[in-house]
Amino acid sequence: MKKLYISLLFIANLTVSAQAYFPCFDDLFLGNNTDESLFSPELNYFRDGLKVTSKLLFIKDLQTDSNRSAAFYSFQVIPRSDLQYDFLNSGVFLKFNVNAKEKYPSFDVIFNEFVNEDKESGNGRIDLYNKGLSILFSETDVKVFDFQKKTSLKDLKAEFLISGIEYKIDKTNLEIVFKGNFTTDINIKGKKIKKEILSKLTLNTDKEGFGISYMDPKSNKKKYIVEKDI
Repeated sequence: MKKLYISLLFIANLTVSAQAYFPCFDDLFLGNNTDESLFSPELNYFRDGLKVTSKLLFIKDLQTDSNRSAAFYSFQVIPRSDLQYDFLNSGVFLKFNVNAKEKYPSFDVIFNEFVNEDKESGNGRIDLYNKGLSILFSETDVKVFDFQKKTSLKDLKAEFLISGIEYKIDKTNLEIVFKGNFTTDINIKGKKIKKEILSKLTLNTDKEGFGISYMDPKSNKKKYIVEKDI
């Protein structure tokens, strides 16, 4: 979500090749140069939450291309040993799905970013491969449900497996659409839903907090799973 200078990325890529060193995701994509960031001060709390998460990640095999209004990145993400992270203490966990037994466990990412003429808003698309990233929900918000037994299952986190992400950002709001599917049937606040029904979750954040919602398949209305005030 940040425009990067080609020279910086080129040097970082040389560093990976020459020194077998994996740069931190945070250093390249969520650095401290606010002049290059699309995040306004009102949304910096969310950016800071992303920065904490990104410190758990390294990248390798970085390729990039950019101009004044667009940028393309292709790379592999290597998580550290922490494979789950409670984002902003909200009960929403980011889970990295890699084989921890591998020397450098990773998953592939392709990231396209577009910045509008005003330089204060933009949008982007992130494609995730190898089932690398999931969202886990606490039992308070989403329960794993067994339709055969007609009961919710205890001590399990419902998992939404992400295949792609699209986002739009301006000075007052960030909208992130997660595309994918739940890995089990679920119960959201009394609504029992088959896992194949929901293929999209939407996160909206503003200066007051953020929430994750879905479109109810019966009423076709937005329903919130999580709402977090800041």
